[in-house]
Amino acid sequence: MALNQQTVMVTGAAGMLAGDLIPRLLRGGWRVQLFDLKQSEVAGCLVAALDITSFKDVSNAVSDVSPEWLINCAAYTQVDAAESNEQAAFAVNGSGAGNLARALSDVGGKMLHISTDYVFGGPDGCSARRTPYLPEDKPDPCGVYGKSKHLGEVEVVEALPESHLVLRTSWLHGIHGHNFVNTMLKLAKERTELSVVDDQVGSPTWAGWLAEVMVELIEKDARGTFHATSRGGISWLDFAREIFRVAGAEVELKGQTTEELGREAPRPRYSTLDVGKLESLLGRQCITWQEGVARHLEALRA
Repeated sequence: MALNQQTVMVTGAAGMLAGDLIPRLLRGGWRVQLFDLKQSEVAGCLVAALDITSFKDVSNAVSDVSPEWLINCAAYTQVDAAESNEQAAFAVNGSGAGNLARALSDVGGKMLHISTDYVFGGPDGCSARRTPYLPEDKPDPCGVYGKSKHLGEVEVVEALPESHLVLRTSWLHGIHGHNFVNTMLKLAKERTELSVVDDQVGSPTWAGWLAEVMVELIEKDARGTFHATSRGGISWLDFAREIFRVAGAEVELKGQTTEELGREAPRPRYSTLDVGKLESLLGRQCITWQEGVARHLEALRA
């Protein structure tokens, strides 16, 4: 089947990652069918309403579209709120992902599911691990959010054992939604001094780059579980320093601990992901986190 005759269904189409993904799918010749919790419009395309926690609604939508690929960008991403809204987090991130996979198995499609570094780190985030996690490492989820996302992975793999592509990413930032880079740039206009956490280490990932990789992987008909992040493991404080350096913002930065920040949900103290498997498939290295920051600010200026 020619690429321009293939259909891809995108859930979570109004989110940050999908905002970069959808234009790339359109340029690649895919026919796109877009869904999110509420009806809207993205990149000139209608986004239809779909509640992925309803298997009946999901089954009807998937049956109508009958996609070659379903890309699930839908997620409950409010990490702190998940601690007191466990049922909602598991309904979207766990059962919702499973609903999509089970419905897709009935029409013979394949599924790209976005997951997270929070499937590692331990319940309280304080795992002693300090080497990058491999895709094959046993998950040890962090907090309710991590547990709910891990359940989603399990349900997708069980429903589509030969037709799944799970991508774990981390510290995602892009121009189409709320994220650390945009927050830092906003605060730089309001303050001359900021305290930023310096005891959590991970890999910032530019959504524009991840979207490019996602399209390439489905065109390669890739399957399995991969880690898809920028190269490098840094703290949030390091991240902020680079944002302000590239933006030319003069802000005095001070480090603070996770305990001092006092958030409701635990965070992984170390969640850097090993991207070697992905690089082998792509035939090139992933971008560095510094390049991701530069491309984000370039996109904002554009």
